[in-house]
Amino acid sequence: MPGPLLDAITTDLEVFSRYTRARVDAFGTVLATFEGAHGGVTLLVWTPRELAAEVLRRLPAAYRGRIVLGLDASGGDLRPFEHALEGSGAEAVLLVREEPGLRHAGGGWKLARLEDETVRVPLDHTAPPVEEERTAPTGLRYRERRAYPEWSSPALDGSRPGSPAPQGHAAAARGLGVYAAGLLDLEEAWTPLFERLRALP
Repeated sequence: MPGPLLDAITTDLEVFSRYTRARVDAFGTVLATFEGAHGGVTLLVWTPRELAAEVLRRLPAAYRGRIVLGLDASGGDLRPFEHALEGSGAEAVLLVREEPGLRHAGGGWKLARLEDETVRVPLDHTAPPVEEERTAPTGLRYRERRAYPEWSSPALDGSRPGSPAPQGHAAAARGLGVYAAGLLDLEEAWTPLFERLRALP
């Protein structure tokens, strides 16, 4: 049965649809498409739904290509992210988190049950990863495997530590360019990112 979160997602969709093409997928992710100038690539900007307004305010005014803004309603699950990768036609990904930074370096861990407690352990630990039964705001049920291989993204400013985004390995495994930025560093990220993607206006 639809709940308050789905109602809020529907409202998000109505608002975005006034200005651009937008839809909600099976996992309750709002995907809003913003068209830039001819050329460039399709960039999936993936962020928690709670940061939607702040990220929207920081989207660039000029670029070449297409930005698909994906608003994650799952709390950081991998399956909705993988589904959005497939459905958006993304050629590159920018993962935006609240934590500061302009790169990601990390992962290589999983959640496992040890002595009746769920703990984070290295991927090569003998205990199997936890698999959770999850329900999307739409009512879709799926299983989430809590294992996150190590990956890293280029540092968009060459120095600062990164914004943690463990699910980025799913995009890296597809051969996509994957980047990470903290919310407050997002405006600083666009120029070096678009230089890498050859998407400067």
